[in-house]
Amino acid sequence: MKEPIKVLVVDDHTLFRHGLMALLSSNEQLRVVGQASGGEEAIQKARELNPDIILMDIQMPGCNGIEATHSIRDNKFSGGILVLTVSDRDNDLFAAIKAGANGYLLKNAEPEELIYAITHVAQGEAIISPAMATKLLSEFKSVTSSKAARSARPDTSLSPREEEILRLVAKGASNRDIGSSLFITENTVKCHMRNIMRKLYLKNRYQAVAYAAKQGLLPREQLGQDAP
Repeated sequence: MKEPIKVLVVDDHTLFRHGLMALLSSNEQLRVVGQASGGEEAIQKARELNPDIILMDIQMPGCNGIEATHSIRDNKFSGGILVLTVSDRDNDLFAAIKAGANGYLLKNAEPEELIYAITHVAQGEAIISPAMATKLLSEFKSVTSSKAARSARPDTSLSPREEEILRLVAKGASNRDIGSSLFITENTVKCHMRNIMRKLYLKNRYQAVAYAAKQGLLPREQLGQDAP
């Protein structure tokens, strides 16, 4: 017969903690091995009892649940940590996950949801309340969109050769003059210029002069000069 899942209950509210322990003890799949009323005690009990699952409240005086989770993970605890809290704040969810929690459940969950979460976190799964999962997905979408936007921005990293050509353009040199100066063909210069315009989203050589001045590639007083 499979061994029951050993659970440590951490909550600073005595009535809630004892009610929770009574609920869990009535299920033959679970065995409550200890309780703690705060973060410091939870860290100590986790080390002493080595439970399979820690049910962790967040809002506790002194060492809160996030800090306790950090410390417990730092002590190489390999079991599951399931946050059980009233907090539906995004920041608490992200902080708990970052600290090392395997699940995040709100205290308005049904008893069956809690049992389900404990047993599945014990099997290595991650369980998050549906309402909180929506917040997590929204945040992920926001981060993904931000990355996509950054990727869509022009590549402003010019090569040393492109910077050299841009500097000569800004000084008024023609493509032929640039080619002669750098010992490359005029067509090669044109190819470099197309890359410069594409990377910087520039439309003509006059904009290239303005960009060069802004980036310090030539003295600003040259901005007024005509470029070929």
